[in-house]
Amino acid sequence: MHQSSVILNVDDNDGARHAKTRLLMNAGFRVSEAADGESALSMAARELPALVLLDVKLPDIKGTDVCRRLKADPVTADILIIHTSATYIRDEDRLTALDSGADGYLAAPFTPDDLIAIVRGLLAPAHSAY
Repeated sequence: MHQSSVILNVDDNDGARHAKTRLLMNAGFRVSEAADGESALSMAARELPALVLLDVKLPDIKGTDVCRRLKADPVTADILIIHTSATYIRDEDRLTALDSGADGYLAAPFTPDDLIAIVRGLLAPAHSAY
């Protein structure tokens, strides 16, 4: 597992972003943060994180559009993306998020164990074999 992998945590809600960052850091990950889509795009291109934890509802660009742009750019295309949302929680929303290229989806509320399990599962060496 890539315990030293950087995760970019993107959420415009300061409290939610801080809580997720703290959980990830306590699990041994290094975490960068962004509060909007434009910042997420520039940080992802600059830092090349292993994974982006990406809120669907952002103030400037929809998270699904951020995901599409990251996956379309050869420099950032291999970055794993997990969409999160407290607003878009229907099955249709999950499908839209996955259709945008996301590798996973977590609808809030989710438990700390759920978050860590999906992150570890995606970053596990076995995942890179596919």
